[in-house]
Amino acid sequence: MEEIGKILPLIFKGQVQRSNPRVLDILAPLWPLVAGKPMARHSRPVSFQEGTLMLECDCTAWSTEMRRMSDDILTQVNRYLGVPVVRKLKVSYVPRPIIATPLPDKSQVN
Repeated sequence: MEEIGKILPLIFKGQVQRSNPRVLDILAPLWPLVAGKPMARHSRPVSFQEGTLMLECDCTAWSTEMRRMSDDILTQVNRYLGVPVVRKLKVSYVPRPIIATPLPDKSQVN
């Protein structure tokens, strides 16, 4: 997996240097590789406009931490893209619905 991480910036560099780069199309499927699995479980890239990447987080603690780490996240994102096209990061808290697991029917529990 580490080998792929070294090759991806070379592949994406040409795509990102175009006048209208599809940054979101590149980052969304690779978000666990770019951000790391723990961060990716609680966040996702949702838009990219005029050099600003918008991330949504499902937890206030993660959104606060990601704002604090914004410079590191920008560096990592641009490293994967192969070009420093992302100049600013915005993080917002958007609660995601929690799907509750139904409890077993008491009449069926033995």
